[in-house]
Amino acid sequence: MAKPHSMPDPKDRSVNSPSYIASAAQVLGYYNAHNKGEKKERVVGSVKDWYIDKAKKEGWEKATFHGSDCLLEVTVALKEK
Repeated sequence: MAKPHSMPDPKDRSVNSPSYIASAAQVLGYYNAHNKGEKKERVVGSVKDWYIDKAKKEGWEKATFHGSDCLLEVTVALKEK
């Protein structure tokens, strides 16, 4: 599980587990750690937009919110031998 103030690493995913659900607490922890002057207490539209942008910059292919939790997805392929 990712720490509250870090973005989960898409490189840590496997073929059997290519996605990650970031809880509202993780989303807010990450947002507030990087936006000290604009701390939020709830996951609102501006937080969602910001988090999606950051997730994509970190290498996640998809980031979609379902309520206040964010589903992060990346394609993982098996290595050919």
